[in-house]
Amino acid sequence: MSKKNERTIAGLIRLIFVGLVILAQVFLVALVVRHLKHNTVYLYLFLEVLSLLAIVWLLDNNGNSSYTLVWLVVILLLPVFGFLLYLLWSWAAPRTRKSRWTQQALRRGAQFLKHDPAVYTELEKAHPWRKRMAGFLIREGFPLYKNTRCQYFPLGELQFTQMLRDLEKAERFIFMEYYILAQGQLWDRIHEVLRRKAREGVEVRILFDDLGSIITAPNNLIEQLRSEQIQALAFNPVHRYVSRLYINYRNHQKIVVIDGNIGYTGGTNLADEYANLYPKYGHWKDTAIRLEGEAVWSLTVTFLQMWEVESHEDDDYSKYRPTVSVTGDGFYQPFSDSPVNNPNNPAETMYRQLIANAKEYVYITTPYLIIDDSMAETLCTAAKSGVDVRIITPKITDHWYVHIVTRSNYGRLLKAGVRVYEYSPGYIHAKTIISDDDHAVTGTINMDYRSFNLQFENGVWICGVPVLKEIKEDILATFAVSEEIALASWQRRSWLVKSLEGVFRLFAPLL
Repeated sequence: MSKKNERTIAGLIRLIFVGLVILAQVFLVALVVRHLKHNTVYLYLFLEVLSLLAIVWLLDNNGNSSYTLVWLVVILLLPVFGFLLYLLWSWAAPRTRKSRWTQQALRRGAQFLKHDPAVYTELEKAHPWRKRMAGFLIREGFPLYKNTRCQYFPLGELQFTQMLRDLEKAERFIFMEYYILAQGQLWDRIHEVLRRKAREGVEVRILFDDLGSIITAPNNLIEQLRSEQIQALAFNPVHRYVSRLYINYRNHQKIVVIDGNIGYTGGTNLADEYANLYPKYGHWKDTAIRLEGEAVWSLTVTFLQMWEVESHEDDDYSKYRPTVSVTGDGFYQPFSDSPVNNPNNPAETMYRQLIANAKEYVYITTPYLIIDDSMAETLCTAAKSGVDVRIITPKITDHWYVHIVTRSNYGRLLKAGVRVYEYSPGYIHAKTIISDDDHAVTGTINMDYRSFNLQFENGVWICGVPVLKEIKEDILATFAVSEEIALASWQRRSWLVKSLEGVFRLFAPLL
């Protein structure tokens, strides 16, 4: 049996085990409810009253309408059963010891991020219309930087070519954080460099998401890397906290930091398809940026925060500060988002602000378009106001059920004047939103409920930066090879597709 098959089977066994544990919880809750209904009538009635109170509490306290709707449906259809599941999986999940430790680690890391008011004053003078964007992120704890240079990569393979050159020059440390780490040609190239650098005394750390890499990473990866003097951690192993459904909270961040002076982020993972080394879904369109200068410090802090979340060990952040100064035009503001700060979601708020404040245009690339009514209304209002709003999603999808929900959102947007395109050559995984030639957000953030509420994400707001011209030109070139969706053709969907859309849209926050 090949190593790839062994890895796949081992990963599937772990997933099946977790799935069985979750089903066992559902079964036990059902047994408890059945017992209460037939043997403890008064207690059952009491729980029904609590179910009604839970509905009132959800309507009054939850900040996300889509999330609220899912639990309302479950509790209304199955009052006591749904209520107990809500207590087990949703209400109690943010109150686990794991969540409290995560909040503590994030707060500790945030202490190392210091904002310079003089930089904000400069932005206020140069880009007065964008001061609200920067001010919001500053109040969320994310400093604004200048003295940074940015390189944009319109394809993953271009990013990894440059990254390998930078890794070869590492002298102090290498930090790598990815949602997916997959064995293959790309990993082999990078692994060889990391092994050599570790032997030379460079500190190397790798953090990957356990669920994202459960089928693709070698089974003994952590042990192998540690034997090579490379520190490695799997974020949030799927078998932990199953009783609280913590499996749902994934680390979707993508960060590489080299010596504190060079940083990468974007949509790409460490897998061959992201470098078009094999056609998984046709041509893979992804993007990334390379930062050099002051703004890299925020990427370093974000990585160390996530490392501390999983390692439960305090780090000396000061050892990893930048050592090289550069000059560059414009302003940079790296930021992160996580499920532990709900319902306060900086990533979603930045997207809303960028759309709502647009004067001429907003262009968006996203692999998923699973948005709530509020985000849809923001897009529609911008389009109705005369703003050129365009969105690119994939024509070839990685998850058919997710793509059904994505396409179900086209109608409302098209009627309002939003132009929707599907990337025809293959799969688009890029996550960028740009507006009016002067600012953009790029990073790991999808336009879906999971990115905005359930996953750890990171992005960079850039303003007045020369590379914005390259980003816009790349998106315009992507429009040219994509198929524009017409409202008339969208309306000719079959009754089966329309039925599936209705079902999947209801449970969109769980996809």
